[in-house]
Amino acid sequence: MGRILFFLGLALVGWILFKSWQRKQLDEKPSVDAKQKGNIGRKTQEEILPCQHCGAYSPMSEGVMMQGRFYCGMEHAKAAGEKVH
Repeated sequence: MGRILFFLGLALVGWILFKSWQRKQLDEKPSVDAKQKGNIGRKTQEEILPCQHCGAYSPMSEGVMMQGRFYCGMEHAKAAGEKVH
């Protein structure tokens, strides 16, 4: 009987430690509201588009937009026949 109580107590202590660890992990993750309030030091999501010349996907900030078409670089815009100033 003593062994059964010992192992039940051991299981209870393990369960309590697991639950406290689990709560601590959830508290460390930022909530959705914290993400929406400000992304200080974090990049915001950026649209990724395919190049009209080669089909490679690139972020909008790294490519060029000419006459409503997206290219991964100026070379591909020129190669596609776009007039570059």
